[in-house]
Amino acid sequence: MTSLPDNIICLPKYQILNIKEEEHDLHFQVEAPEPIACEECGVEGEFVRFGKRDVAYRDLPIHGKRVTLWVIRRRYTCRACGKTFRPALPGMVDEHRMTQRLYSHVEKEAFNHPYAYVADTTGLDEKTVRMIFRKKAEFLAAWHPFETPRYLGIDELYLNRRYRCILTNLEERTLLDLLPSRQQEAVTRRLMSMANRHQVEIVSMDMWKPYRRAVQAVLPQARIVVDKFHVVRMANEALEKIRKDLRKELTAGQRRTLKGDRKILLKRAHDISDRERLIMETWTGAFPQLRAAYEHKERFYHIWGCTNRSDAEKALTAWIDDIPQGQQAVWKDLVSAVSGWREEMLAYFETDIPITNAFTESINRLAKDKNRDGRGYSFEVMRARMLYTTKHKKKSPQTKESPFLGRAIKTYSMGVYEPEKNFGVDLSTFCED
Repeated sequence: MTSLPDNIICLPKYQILNIKEEEHDLHFQVEAPEPIACEECGVEGEFVRFGKRDVAYRDLPIHGKRVTLWVIRRRYTCRACGKTFRPALPGMVDEHRMTQRLYSHVEKEAFNHPYAYVADTTGLDEKTVRMIFRKKAEFLAAWHPFETPRYLGIDELYLNRRYRCILTNLEERTLLDLLPSRQQEAVTRRLMSMANRHQVEIVSMDMWKPYRRAVQAVLPQARIVVDKFHVVRMANEALEKIRKDLRKELTAGQRRTLKGDRKILLKRAHDISDRERLIMETWTGAFPQLRAAYEHKERFYHIWGCTNRSDAEKALTAWIDDIPQGQQAVWKDLVSAVSGWREEMLAYFETDIPITNAFTESINRLAKDKNRDGRGYSFEVMRARMLYTTKHKKKSPQTKESPFLGRAIKTYSMGVYEPEKNFGVDLSTFCED
């Protein structure tokens, strides 16, 4: 057996009696400290030993090996009150049969590694690791309440093989929450729990009906604005249908070339370089239906450049009436979306500032990057890592901080104590660890 110093576990008041080493584990037999007084009546020196047993407590790994402390726990009988008691163990978490330092270690590691990995390296049950993580996450959630935004963004994120709902503060450019589901019940429940939800003035979302129903039920005062990027993306999808339909008229080489040039066709006309314009004109000149579809796509984009609702409404009506001949089926999905979400689309032209979910989309990409970096993380771990282990965007009231009050409370101003405002996870630090 490898020689290990008696003080390697560094637990004060405990005496190491024996050490056994196995391939993956280290076992220490330790003696618990003697109590000073009876835990029932408090009388000192009037108790006698009354049985003992070895109880296993997990501790921090040593040299890559799992550690078990076999603590000799004794019972005592007090001669003064006649009660029998087993004294509490210093430095131990009896609920989980582990040392306090291991408990703190698991709290930290569960945010950075999958539960199974933490359980394997410490010798704990995976269920125990999950329980400790959830307690810590609940604690952090209680200490990190986020301010209710004026402009709320709702979008989805495909994470761990499921679509999740993501909530953001569009005005402050921060992440507020990540929900396990994008279904109406989950979104409604989260919106109901939002403090001061009457403060929400505008909600930006994609064309997912459960989002709209949830907002209408919980935030009736809020104006719903469809994110324009989700709408114009459907115009590109219609153009792609035309391009794919052309493949049957092309040779194998032409099909490969057209596929390689697809990004040029999806670009806005004002973003195309001279070289790209020649390529595009070659294709659109050879296939008039492709030219018609491209020009119709561009007209749809131009609608979003209107400066007021009246002009946008007229342009949208004209766009629907001018669908190229023979392409009604291609543009059907977009026309249907425009019809079902017309009011929410036109609301975009009535807000004081442009309201879009472009910021939410950027969080989407960063969240996917974090997910790729942490294969095997559960959704709960990913959510907690995103919400609680990244720097938050906070603002303090314009008053001096009193050294006699808590960190979150500011000085007395106009008869009211003003708390610090937490707006959520700051996007500028979201990708930092």
